[in-house]
Amino acid sequence: STPDSSGATVLDDLPEWLVVEEILVRLPTKDVLRCRAVQKSWRAATSTDKFILDHHRRQPLLPIIEQLDEGLYCLASAGDQKIRPVLRYTPDPVSSIAVIAACDGLLILSGHSSFYICNPATRKCAPLPHPPLRPGFSGATVVAFYRHHASGEHRVLWSIFSAPVARVATVERSAYFVLPVGSDQPRCVQWPTVKRYFPATRSRDCPPVDHRGGLHWALGLGITVFDTVTETFRQMSRPAQLPPGGWVSLCDMGGAADRVTLDVWMLQDYDAETWAFRYRIDLRAMEASPPLNLMVTYLVPDMAVINEAELLIQHCPDRLLHCDIDGVFLGDVEIGEHGSVSSPFASSLTLTRHHLQESMISLSLFEMQQEDAVDKEPPFDIVL
Repeated sequence: STPDSSGATVLDDLPEWLVVEEILVRLPTKDVLRCRAVQKSWRAATSTDKFILDHHRRQPLLPIIEQLDEGLYCLASAGDQKIRPVLRYTPDPVSSIAVIAACDGLLILSGHSSFYICNPATRKCAPLPHPPLRPGFSGATVVAFYRHHASGEHRVLWSIFSAPVARVATVERSAYFVLPVGSDQPRCVQWPTVKRYFPATRSRDCPPVDHRGGLHWALGLGITVFDTVTETFRQMSRPAQLPPGGWVSLCDMGGAADRVTLDVWMLQDYDAETWAFRYRIDLRAMEASPPLNLMVTYLVPDMAVINEAELLIQHCPDRLLHCDIDGVFLGDVEIGEHGSVSSPFASSLTLTRHHLQESMISLSLFEMQQEDAVDKEPPFDIVL
């Protein structure tokens, strides 16, 4: 707002509750943080749990994209082929920085044999300890990151395993532990069984979909669910019409794909586990510029939904498409001055299957890190 001749602003004439609950709550996170410096009452009002939650719910849920050779993680938004950087790191062929989980605007990253938790919007970051390894187990990985609504805690579902997690099938056995962020007291929720496969897989490769208090993974011929209230695993069915060998990926809207078509299914009745076919994207019919080369689509396309009306589709390793749900091509996703990623001179962009919904949530870990951190700088920079 602009001041008049007396120095007052337009907002000074409005009740403070209206400014806070109808104006500030709708601003981007970065602008709210700036407004906190304007007056003490705004700082206090925008620091309450209610305001932070209401503000977070109004932020868009944006797909995270990696530009590997440049060491960048970026966000894509609706209605625009441009993406904006969030995190920057120095590319390392031995140990790269990976976004492995996201929840409530917080990200968990791994790199250099360590785990970190950060809030890109507030530029806060801290190391994240993992459960201690047990005899016979060789490593630990994050399976899911969620908020336990009854306690308000942010919790991490960890797996410790007995073999490298290069592929799910190589893991002979795994144990699952829940560890609240900031706690050093893990609780076992499932010990190894005779099953060769994970009940759920690592979040880096296959993050779960959080819906109705459950974390959902499409594994095998069904869907594995981790109930975040009871903190137990169970199984539910996927669309019966899908072929047994069909590739299935869960997102905010269910999807199945082969190399040239993507079918989107909607979970119509959660309790009855019934699905309804919603629409199909056929890459053979997409009028893209330049035209799609379906001969190089040797990967099953990944897909991300934006605002339930637009899609990002990983056509091949060096081309990321932006289209609407009718399959109308909107453009190739671009980053800054690099131009269209379909250009042979541009760096390729890859969907990570993770999303970020900005928030101003702070954790005690961040404050502890500020008091205690010496030579513990994370191996990445926040550039949001």
